[in-house]
Amino acid sequence: MQYYNNVLTVESRWLIDNNVMSKSNYNWLSVHRDINVVRRGCAGTPALVAFDSLPDRFKTKVLELVPDPYRTAKTNAVEDCIEQSSQTAHFFDDYVIEGSRHLPPDKRREYYANAIIFDGIKKLIANRHAKRTALGHAATRFWDEISVCVQALDTKIYPHALPSNARSLERKYKKYIDEGPESLIHKAYKEQHKNAAKVADYNQQSALMVLMSDPRNLDNEQVSRLYNMLAEQMMWKKIGAGTVAVWRDKFDDVIYARRHGATAYRNNKAMQVKRKAPVYPLQFWTLDGWDVELMYQTTNEKGVTVYHNRPTIVVVLDACCKYPIGYAIGTHETPELIKEALRNAAKHTAQLFGTMYRTAQVQSDNYAIKKMMPTYTGVAEVATPAAVKNAKAKIIERWFEYFNKKYCQLEKNWSGFGVTSSKKLQPNSEYLNKERHNFPTYEELCAKLVRFLEAERAELHDEYVACFNDTPAERLTELSYEQYLMLFGATTGNRNLLQGSGLKITIGGVKHDYDCFDPDFRKYASAHWEVRYDPDDRTKVLAVNEDETLRFMLEEKYVQPMALADRKEGDAEQLRRVLDFNRRQENRIVDELGGYIETAAGLLENNTALSTLQKLMITDSRGQHKDRRNAARLAISAREVFEPEEESIYAGY
Repeated sequence: MQYYNNVLTVESRWLIDNNVMSKSNYNWLSVHRDINVVRRGCAGTPALVAFDSLPDRFKTKVLELVPDPYRTAKTNAVEDCIEQSSQTAHFFDDYVIEGSRHLPPDKRREYYANAIIFDGIKKLIANRHAKRTALGHAATRFWDEISVCVQALDTKIYPHALPSNARSLERKYKKYIDEGPESLIHKAYKEQHKNAAKVADYNQQSALMVLMSDPRNLDNEQVSRLYNMLAEQMMWKKIGAGTVAVWRDKFDDVIYARRHGATAYRNNKAMQVKRKAPVYPLQFWTLDGWDVELMYQTTNEKGVTVYHNRPTIVVVLDACCKYPIGYAIGTHETPELIKEALRNAAKHTAQLFGTMYRTAQVQSDNYAIKKMMPTYTGVAEVATPAAVKNAKAKIIERWFEYFNKKYCQLEKNWSGFGVTSSKKLQPNSEYLNKERHNFPTYEELCAKLVRFLEAERAELHDEYVACFNDTPAERLTELSYEQYLMLFGATTGNRNLLQGSGLKITIGGVKHDYDCFDPDFRKYASAHWEVRYDPDDRTKVLAVNEDETLRFMLEEKYVQPMALADRKEGDAEQLRRVLDFNRRQENRIVDELGGYIETAAGLLENNTALSTLQKLMITDSRGQHKDRRNAARLAISAREVFEPEEESIYAGY
């Protein structure tokens, strides 16, 4: 309520906010001029309505809220004395409850409003005699008038929580004058200061922190009891479980690691890195082994059938689309099983895209890391093992949970989610005992897991291939077949010497002959070769010497029929390959040896002391010596070493 041009008015916003009338009522009355709007509203300036122009039904509601509007308008001296105070605002903004905690925002606003209103009342009281004149020399007590003014304040501007009773308001004001702004703060907040004060110095705090961080995870009652035993001896103030609770909450980040371990701290308290999956395939592979939550039956060496064993799968997951690019199944995780999963991944890229590819980055755990690192760096440009016991760094951990729920949980031999899961989520052990005779064998279960994994691949196939088609060429790196065999090739465990017919290798009890059309291969006749091969394709193998400095791709020798009548299509082409290779070899040898002979002839001619033929009279079978000496000087062509080649490609093969 206020006077405007000597007219008692009420704000239109106040009428609507206090449910005196609805907004639609106000709009109707103002448009039809049934009320007198003495001041139109605009930005920051509310509309004012003449009180006397309000219909009686609305006046009655106003009078219920403000019994004496004329006097309230005249005596709104409290609001006139209110002044904003940055010092008071900073006091409540900076007020610390405990540690680094502050008052809630709504409480800061409430306490600030209470403080500046009391400051306004203080100013009003200082000018009491002058203000009593402004109040019209009312017969009522001065605090009654102040209470009316305070309750008439707009709570949206001054969100105070001061009592409406004049006596209560006076007592609260006097306490504010005696104790200052802190008297306005609720005792619950100040009680936390009181609790903290009981643990005053560093020695007390140290004792409490050690007890709260005890790895045995003592509860608040136990901590307070043990602390008080020490406090009695040290003449400290005793504390209760509530004080321990306050300190535990305050220093939770400090005591958490000792209570739950460094791994739990890093997973739950330390700052986490937020990552996004790659847009393109073959940029990030992550792999891990998992004991599948499916049991199989097997008979042990004593003839006893057991039903609790579970297989292990190693999955290579492409983070793009979470596509299982590779997998391998075994009884337990081994470096060989990991290699088999990576081999499967490399071969699957060829199945999908026509060419084997490397990945830009591979992530693994630290299992057998020294032994596996050469393989990881071979299949990827960068190998980045995850931090020890940092499960959050590996998305494949969550993928296993997804795979377990989607496929494994529906099976009758499902063993559950793991020992750390709630018992309510585990399968019924009585049911499993009844069904154990129907559990699959190891081979049957492996076949079922392959179907699950292939079904997951089929579901994501189109999306994954589409992403590959959008991949820039510079983001792709091919994996040659030679690199593939070097990384994943199986071996016989033996080393072999090169023979005229090539390398003779026995694989799985079957003899194979391999040879190489690279002319350099035959230069290393003394090398002991290890053959690496793909168990699924033995037509091409890789020969590696002992220190792995020499590598040659070999192919299985083509078998020609002895009888011309048995020849078939393709035999002639394969024979021509061999004859052409031999011709090139002979020509190379002739050229190379001829150069040596010519050079040596000049040396022997100029250095007669080094020529055995010059020193010794050793005749040939015809009793001639000079002819041989002259031949050495003339360096007869080394092409006489080889007989002229027959015209027919069939002759002498």
